[in-house]
Amino acid sequence: MDLLKKFFGRRAKSVEPKAVIPGAKDGGHGDHWGCLLQSVQEKELIPFLTDVTRKDNHPYTFDFGPGSTDKGLAFYSNGTPLRACVLVANQMLASAYPEVQDGPVWPITITEIIPWSNGLEGQIAGTCHGAAVAFFDTRFYANWRRYDVGQTYDFHMGALGYTVGRAPQSEVETELGAKVSLDGAHAYMPANLDNEAADVDDLWFHSPLEGEKDSAYLIGPPIYSYPIVMAIPEDFEMKLDVYCGAHVLAPDMKNIQPNDDIQGYLWLLGYLAQ
Repeated sequence: MDLLKKFFGRRAKSVEPKAVIPGAKDGGHGDHWGCLLQSVQEKELIPFLTDVTRKDNHPYTFDFGPGSTDKGLAFYSNGTPLRACVLVANQMLASAYPEVQDGPVWPITITEIIPWSNGLEGQIAGTCHGAAVAFFDTRFYANWRRYDVGQTYDFHMGALGYTVGRAPQSEVETELGAKVSLDGAHAYMPANLDNEAADVDDLWFHSPLEGEKDSAYLIGPPIYSYPIVMAIPEDFEMKLDVYCGAHVLAPDMKNIQPNDDIQGYLWLLGYLAQ
């Protein structure tokens, strides 16, 4: 989606205000919008985001990250559970991304806070009942001051799917050399283990479908959500709804049923539960 990458970057660069956190990482959301919108819809996105800033009469005001006294505004589109967040800084459209609202809550102990160089966005790395996770914090701009490494916080979690399809029958080999079937398994791993272009919040997942798919709307055709349990560390179910446009679904997803195994790649996101 070339237009989206031009305005919001892919992973390496984004349209943003002057960097305020030296040494922090750059980031962008072009590929994230591609989880929900087809290329033919990209021309609708910029007018849609502009419209969001016009219709939201009560934007959230926030401070930039460490080292800056500047203020920013966060505008939100109407609708649940999927909405757009538009960040404005210095009277410029600084960033925009989809946000999943009121997702399942996970207790996460923070091991690393990863700010982005624009001072508006960031990622959180941590553990959930001992399982390592990293995700994009959709409300980093509002909550970054509240975080301390080593502390545990509740986060509402969600995901966008880059690709989702029926899982083939497959096996994995354990450290002891035994082969274990993945049928019915709840498994995930960081996507950057075999893809250098993937970020820390990109994951491969394999899970039985926990229920019927649901629909949400943002721009144009419906966006589908698939409920899964990503993992079950210490008997805690890491529940998650994976949202994606029809264009990222494999053809065999048309006949998918609850308890069938699905797998794919997702972008994990969350925000602090109040």
